[in-house]
Amino acid sequence: MRLNWPHYLLYILITLLLTALFPACALTKAKPAVSLEQAIRTVKVNFTVPKECTRFTSSYTSEQNRQVWSLNWNAPEEPGGSFDAQVDAQTGEILNMNSWKPENHLGSGLVIPAVSEAKARQVAVELLRRVLPERLSHLQFVSPEDQLIPLYDQSFTYTFRWQRKTNGILFPGNGVTVGVRGDDGQVSSYNLDWTKASLPAAAGAIPLAKARQAFEQAGMLELQYFLPPYPRPLTAKDEQERHPQLVYRLYHPSDGVIDAFSGEPLVLPGKWLRQNGADYGKVGMGGEKMSIPQSTVVPLSPEEIKEIEKTARFITKEEAVASVKKWVAVPKNLTLEQANLASHWRSPDTRLWHLSWRADKNETSEPRYMSAQVNALTGELTGFNLSFPPANTEKPGKLERAGAQKMAAEFLSKVQPQRFREVKWDEFYPPDEPIILKKLKKGQNPPEQLFKYRRVVNGVPFPDEGMTVRVDTVAKRIISYNLEWSNLVFPAPAGILGTKAATDIFLKTRPLTLSYNQVYGPSGPGEVRLVYQPLAAPGIPASALFDACNGEFLYWEGKPLSLRPRAYRFNDMAGNFAEQEASLLGRAGIFGEYGDAFHPGEKVTVVSMLRAMLMAKGSLGDGGKLTDQEILKRAREQGWLKEDLPPGGTVSRETLVKLLVRMLNLDRAARLEGIYRVPYADAASLSPGSLGYVALAWGLGMVKADGANFVPGHEVTRAEAAVALVQTLKAAQSKE
Repeated sequence: MRLNWPHYLLYILITLLLTALFPACALTKAKPAVSLEQAIRTVKVNFTVPKECTRFTSSYTSEQNRQVWSLNWNAPEEPGGSFDAQVDAQTGEILNMNSWKPENHLGSGLVIPAVSEAKARQVAVELLRRVLPERLSHLQFVSPEDQLIPLYDQSFTYTFRWQRKTNGILFPGNGVTVGVRGDDGQVSSYNLDWTKASLPAAAGAIPLAKARQAFEQAGMLELQYFLPPYPRPLTAKDEQERHPQLVYRLYHPSDGVIDAFSGEPLVLPGKWLRQNGADYGKVGMGGEKMSIPQSTVVPLSPEEIKEIEKTARFITKEEAVASVKKWVAVPKNLTLEQANLASHWRSPDTRLWHLSWRADKNETSEPRYMSAQVNALTGELTGFNLSFPPANTEKPGKLERAGAQKMAAEFLSKVQPQRFREVKWDEFYPPDEPIILKKLKKGQNPPEQLFKYRRVVNGVPFPDEGMTVRVDTVAKRIISYNLEWSNLVFPAPAGILGTKAATDIFLKTRPLTLSYNQVYGPSGPGEVRLVYQPLAAPGIPASALFDACNGEFLYWEGKPLSLRPRAYRFNDMAGNFAEQEASLLGRAGIFGEYGDAFHPGEKVTVVSMLRAMLMAKGSLGDGGKLTDQEILKRAREQGWLKEDLPPGGTVSRETLVKLLVRMLNLDRAARLEGIYRVPYADAASLSPGSLGYVALAWGLGMVKADGANFVPGHEVTRAEAAVALVQTLKAAQSKE
């Protein structure tokens, strides 16, 4: 039978077939300089695609001045796996690669990397020599001094980074990163970040002294109260022990960057610079916290709600709704959908009514949803949000920022007359929203304006609390409001460093450095600027805030950076019998009581040994900074410590083998009587019930003493403890 296809249907069918059979670029006029076949061969010459990844797909992307081949290999059979790479379709350079294979998560998880850091780095260097031979002279290695090597991560990967350095000037945002697996030495990831934009010459740049003067005059550092965020709901004890800290924080729209030619802070409306380094203390221009959003509630059971409603202390649902309507006009098309009385996520003793209204029909111009929160004790409106269809946000606003701010201030002065006197408008917040600005023509106002008012206590701003208001500048109305305010005890701003001393401390750790930084806008990366920016030395953790009294840099939990988990490179172990084991444990952040000194001949204490064991198993994510009593408690919970030992006491060899055998969950086997023998001449001197532990420790190669005698009362040194712990980790591997 013959089919007579209409011409237009035949054309559509042919187009669809071509689209399915050929890459997108084949149908475009712009043919890539590098073919798909060339891209595949380039990747396979430089990397090993896992043999189980047999399913292959590709895609081609062309945007702005960037054309890229994306290559994907996947394993169709269980347990799976993938290998992905991107190749520059203009130059043929490999831009990135990621290889993933499933891990066996059975067993204790105690793993010692089979590949040393030196060998892994050699693998990374050889890769760069193959794929970037012309750029090696423009790369500077960033030493991974603080890279921890966890002994419980089966998929641990060494990460090595090289920064771009051109004309003797660093470009922190450009460079290459290589990941090498610790188990088999294979390259698991590769990423090249290298702009094609021209780099300005340093001729005519201002001297460092002038850049520092501009930094100081701009008031880059601000004295603030800082409340460390909690990633979980607070207990009553947490609330009692939690107090704001006085800190200095880098707080300026330029983020401390000085233009190297004009000598002025570099502020780019509608654009931004790439952040360089790990700003552990940078919580955002408005002091936003890494925490649970206010909308997250701790729900109460129906029985608890009934009990609460019986008391006269809390207002009813109807009174809560009335409190909302006193200040906010609830649109007529919305119906009250839900009312929930729950604890505030940050303050369990504070109860809030969470109310939500929803439209029955999704009309094009009417609000679709509204939520509000009311304090159940005081009837105070603590927040609301009015949601409109997305199309509304694409229209230009009828109010300029000044007019919108006036509307916001008038609203807050009515809703919070007393507290409005205790806040100050944050002129730096929020940063420009490039995505929104991209949709507007020059001179048009954005459809929404957001304002943050920071709480001020003792003349010092407290960014973690205050009020925010969002204004719809198209309809000229308030569409959201939020209050964060708690009863805290604030330390008096006494004994604090002056601004000059604070600046000296900050710039000593993060000196202003002549460097390149690329400007980004709504359309992506743009020009490269020569700037002075505060950069910590490579491998040194950076922070944007520090204690205002003692100048100690802090990370986001409010704790000193010196307490942050880090690797140790012990300087007193050369030639020692435990040099290799101590080095491995040091890189895992273990036995760091003395910093980069190990003290190999010192007697190991009970708490030091237990701390090391807990960290080796991955049970301490805080770098081992728990108190001695907390360490003993954790060890008892693990079933390792059953004796009553003083935390500062020494560890006998007999006690050591008991702790380590229990660490392997072999305590039950060790307590079996009459089945063990040991090759020690002094076996009769063992304490009752210890023979099984000693036998297992000898048989598994954990502790062998001197080969002739065990000497159960021998006080173990830190070097001996390190060797025994590493041997125990190896025994754990072979046991699985």
